[in-house]
Amino acid sequence: MFGAIVSLTPTSFAAELAGGFEIVQLADMSWDESSDRVQQKVLYGNPAEEGLYIIRVRFPAGGTSRPHFHSQDRFVTVIEGTWNAGIDASHDMTTTTPIPAGGYMMHPAGAVHYDGSRGGPVVVEIRGFGPVSTTGVDIQP
Repeated sequence: MFGAIVSLTPTSFAAELAGGFEIVQLADMSWDESSDRVQQKVLYGNPAEEGLYIIRVRFPAGGTSRPHFHSQDRFVTVIEGTWNAGIDASHDMTTTTPIPAGGYMMHPAGAVHYDGSRGGPVVVEIRGFGPVSTTGVDIQP
């Protein structure tokens, strides 16, 4: 994703419970509503380090990522809105597959894709194992 990392730790929006449990409610996650950029928050781990990581990504209305690929598999669940996924380097949002809230998609390592919103804001949760890198590719119409 090519957005701003808004927070690297969940402490500002997670409720910590006895025994080390944490609860994060979507409504408690603050997003910069004035931003037209993709935003992300790390809920667990660190994508740049070894081990499991979980991040939430918010696409504003009409916000998209440019074609890219990742060095590791990534597992995406749509939390809110309808996310649109493209599986080539065209960046043609009219050819994407709409995936509504509750839907899931796996991005295999090395597979070029792009994604985002064709309507209102979208929130997805991405899980994977780090370290992971993201490499942008040129748009291929």
